[in-house]
Amino acid sequence: MIKIAAICGMGLGSGLLVKMGVERVLKRNGIDEREFSVEVGDISTAKSLWPDLFVTSTEFGPRLKESQDIPVIEVHNLFDEKEIEAALVPVFKELLAKKNK
Repeated sequence: MIKIAAICGMGLGSGLLVKMGVERVLKRNGIDEREFSVEVGDISTAKSLWPDLFVTSTEFGPRLKESQDIPVIEVHNLFDEKEIEAALVPVFKELLAKKNK
């Protein structure tokens, strides 16, 4: 299972919408929901979540990248599922393949 953290400024509304978008994108790409979990977090507590993958805005991406070796998917529009899909799916599939070896 791949643990994904949807990170926004406060860990509230926009994070929840990102979580739902990520779940829809992965399901639409034929990925079984047992293969992933999505947790919402805010930028100040994000690193304590220890996910396999972060999904966040371009605003917060650099802060997440600076201190961890965890892939960070940055999107300009957190509500644009096509943008999320283009950035997320290839990285997710690569992580899943590595975990399932």
